[in-house]
Order: sequence, then C-alpha cells, then structure tokens
Amino acid sequence: MQFATLITAVVSIAVGTNAAAIRRDGARLAQFRVFGAEGCHDLNYGFYTVDQSDVGACNALTTDPTAVTSVNLEVLYSPAANGCSLYIYSDANCSDGKQVTAVNACANPEQDGETYGSWQISCSSSA
Repeated sequence: MQFATLITAVVSIAVGTNAAAIRRDGARLAQFRVFGAEGCHDLNYGFYTVDQSDVGACNALTTDPTAVTSVNLEVLYSPAANGCSLYIYSDANCSDGKQVTAVNACANPEQDGETYGSWQISCSSSA
C-alpha cells in the first residue's frame, strides 16, 4: 500500500515538473543571472532563461524586487538572438530606469540605492 502511494507521489511530481517546463515556447535567446550585491559576485539569486515567447513582454523578477542590485547577461544565443537586446528596469513594470545589458558585463544600477525589478527582451528581427 505504501509503495503505491510512493509511486503516485513520484508520478505527480514528475508530471508537475514537466508541465512547468512546457509553459515557454520558441528558441532559447539568452540567459542572465541576478545578484543581491553590486559587482555580480555576492548573493547569487540564480539565473533566468529567455525564450522567443518572452520577446516584447515585461517580466517581473521573481525574487524580491528590492533585492536585485546587479545583473550579468551570461549569453545571447546566436543566431536566434541576433538583433536582440536585454533590458533591465528599476521598477516591476518595465517603465522606469531602463538599462541595456551587455554579454559578460556586470550591470549595476545607475543611481545609489536603486534596485532592479523587471526585465524585457526586444528584437529588431523575428528572432
């Protein structure tokens, strides 16, 4: 009886994990990492993947938006991301503090005490 319950739990977790992975579409365009300290070294909060389905959409950072103080764009995947730029914003709505990122260049807020709350990718071509 316990074995059947265990199998059911494992299958439920596997299906749930797989369903979460299906929500995004298209080619992988980029990957960036967020940090809770300036300099892109300390307080690593993990990375975000950017897919074709993200183009033009405003995406709030899922960590505490007052905590992200530096961002490192780790990769723009070519050729899929040719003509694309990743922007980070100081608010959660992609309207304030717009800053472009560059591959392997740590982005820190332009004003002291500012943090990042959202991101957006824009592409000049149909990446």
